[in-house]
Amino acid sequence: MTYSLLHHKEPVTAIIPAYNEEKHVGNVLRALCAIDQIDQIIVVDDGSTDGTAVVVNYLSLQDPRLELLRLSDNRGKAGAMVAGTNARKNDLIVFLDADLIGLRPDNIVALIEPVQSGHCAMSLGLFREGRRQTDLTHKLIPFLSGQRCLRWGLFETTPDLDAARWGVEVALSFHAWRHDYDVMTVSWPGVTHAMRPEKAEGLDGYWSHFQMWLDIGKYVAQHLTDHSKPALSADAQPELFADDSASMRSASSLYPILPYPLIKLNGNGRGGKGEYENHFLD
Repeated sequence: MTYSLLHHKEPVTAIIPAYNEEKHVGNVLRALCAIDQIDQIIVVDDGSTDGTAVVVNYLSLQDPRLELLRLSDNRGKAGAMVAGTNARKNDLIVFLDADLIGLRPDNIVALIEPVQSGHCAMSLGLFREGRRQTDLTHKLIPFLSGQRCLRWGLFETTPDLDAARWGVEVALSFHAWRHDYDVMTVSWPGVTHAMRPEKAEGLDGYWSHFQMWLDIGKYVAQHLTDHSKPALSADAQPELFADDSASMRSASSLYPILPYPLIKLNGNGRGGKGEYENHFLD
């Protein structure tokens, strides 16, 4: 089954940073390959020591849209994502983690559509009913989601992005806040991801988890003090984002801890003020 987006027919590039994800990356790529609107799929192998590259190369024989970009050294998640953007063909980009479980093509379509149709600058995919711990994380701190669709032209100037490592999601979220970009969320029922202690033996998984929060803390400490927002002219945000601004709800009524406007979507993305209606075709 293949899926098409109704709006604009704009091509999309998918970028998947991957480090030692031979067990999971294939499932993510199969979901992406089922979407005909995605005309470029870049897996950035961030210095993996397992068979991640073997899996990607094998699947690329079945789908020419698949590209493998191998980094000789580990640059961290942010560095891998930026390396992927340097090889992109399109401005409209989907970032996905390589360890997703339960991902379906319609999840990705729902993520792309609000950005492609001009309702927001960035969308976030949030886990729901996947597993308790990942559901809770996305409920409490949704801006840390690694599943995003955005227009790269609006985010390529994000400060210190390539050096943010695991703080990359915070970096993109801060950039959206500073520029008053509209952000929407899309619920992904049944989707979760493999957790770090499950992917590494002994204490390595817990150490990796600690390093992730350390990277996030470092970026926040360096950039949270910059509360200034640039003065925006009437046309600072492209006309893409003007249509439904009056119906969008701000973060203050949803997640007071968030530093940028956030709009929620319900589970299937349909109906209601401030919610976006998704369409996909068989």
